[in-house]
Amino acid sequence: MTFSLTWLPEVLERAGLRVAETADWRTRGRGEMGPVRGVMCHHTGTIAGGNMPTLDLLIRGRSDLAGPLCQLALGRDGTFYVVAAGRANHAGPGRWEGIETGNSSFIGIEAENGGRPQDLWPDVQIDAYQRGVAAILAHIGAPATLCCGHKEWAPGRKNDPLFDMAGFRAKVQLLLSGRTPPPPIAAVDDRNRPTLRRGMRGDTVRDLQKALGLELDGIFGGATEAAVRAWQRRHGLVPDGIVGPRAWEVLDQPVADTQAMLAVVQQAPVDPSPPASQVDLVDLPFLKVAFPESLPAELARWVEPMQRACRRFGIDTDREICSFLANIGVESGGLTRLSESLNYSVQGLLGTFGRHRISEADARRLGRKSGERSLPLARQEELANLLYGGDWGRTNLGNTEPGDGWRFRGYGPKQLTGRGNCSRFADAVQLPLAQIPDFLRTPDGGCLGAGWFWQAHGLDRYAATPGLGDDRRAINGGELGLAEVEQRFDRLMAEMARRRASAPASAPAAP
Repeated sequence: MTFSLTWLPEVLERAGLRVAETADWRTRGRGEMGPVRGVMCHHTGTIAGGNMPTLDLLIRGRSDLAGPLCQLALGRDGTFYVVAAGRANHAGPGRWEGIETGNSSFIGIEAENGGRPQDLWPDVQIDAYQRGVAAILAHIGAPATLCCGHKEWAPGRKNDPLFDMAGFRAKVQLLLSGRTPPPPIAAVDDRNRPTLRRGMRGDTVRDLQKALGLELDGIFGGATEAAVRAWQRRHGLVPDGIVGPRAWEVLDQPVADTQAMLAVVQQAPVDPSPPASQVDLVDLPFLKVAFPESLPAELARWVEPMQRACRRFGIDTDREICSFLANIGVESGGLTRLSESLNYSVQGLLGTFGRHRISEADARRLGRKSGERSLPLARQEELANLLYGGDWGRTNLGNTEPGDGWRFRGYGPKQLTGRGNCSRFADAVQLPLAQIPDFLRTPDGGCLGAGWFWQAHGLDRYAATPGLGDDRRAINGGELGLAEVEQRFDRLMAEMARRRASAPASAPAAP
């Protein structure tokens, strides 16, 4: 049976929003909707990285609550995923503006966010959230007051979304009134190059395709968009598939030829002692468990380099392999971030680094302001040199030269940071120091860098200790992200156990 909300994609697309339709969404629902009165806003409350890791859960539901759990899911890149055209289990008991029939009267939008005070909302996501809600309300002829948060529908029972709903409704009202705020991405950059997105054609699209090594057909289609998203992930940008001023700025940076660097991989000695059966478990299905944020096609490039690094640096027990992958998964956002981004808000700077590393005045001067989608690279560079320079950078990172903070910011899956670490790694792989940042952003170099750090800092000795706190402190310098490391580690150890239980009796067991 086809349900009634089949108008959702068209309404969102007319508002200029990116829409992705899930399979069979037109026939998905707990039954037919009643008269649609408004929109209810939620956040997913999951800390997994990536754009929309909860999509399957929202479609299928949980053991205690049948799906679908919303009509629309909103990714961190501003994409609306259409989940259901019928009624969804998203509201529960509650009341708003005299209405008590939440599931049959409100369209539910689940936006991907961890739901913690420190979890920032990307500007592109909030902008899409406001525009999407306004488009739906305009279509059904409802005022901005009929947009509510789940926390307003069920106060005391729910806390989502954490942002200020009154301010959110004020922006929705501006949109409904035709006083549209400026889009989050400028139409052209300072060289008058247009912002490119799917559906566009022309010579500038060819220039982009040439820079990314794609077929030069001048058509910004699905293949070009997928390549742009993968490139954005590798460079720490919002993976929205749109090439705006910030993306052009990064594309303009010179890229070193990595062919000579990759030769060191073939020359690297491999420790033959680890049983191959253990390291061979690090295959593509295992990396999907370790790094669910990355696409399978992208992960396939990492399988052999990861196996080589584990063999070369003796990362060869279940405990070591799972801790190694869990930690670099957190450091790199599941292999989606191979260059450290300094795109911090003012509060993000103070919360992450503290006032002993950056003054409130410098945080306000350099941090991302309200309305800024991202920091220009010039301000990010100044931030890196401030945060990673001076006496602190000299003592802790070996940054002795002007500009080292930016030059040797975090790179690769491990986010190897500082002149000191990069110099020692350069000696280990016999490459010039200047080539190391680019080398670390390749699968081969990145895996070697992560494995080298593991061995050089003696992380094997923590395999016998209870918990992962020691591992995390050695890798991160503190326990930031420890809870997420533990979650990834548990999933990987469970996968190891599952494989062992299903292995033929004659197969060797990993210790």
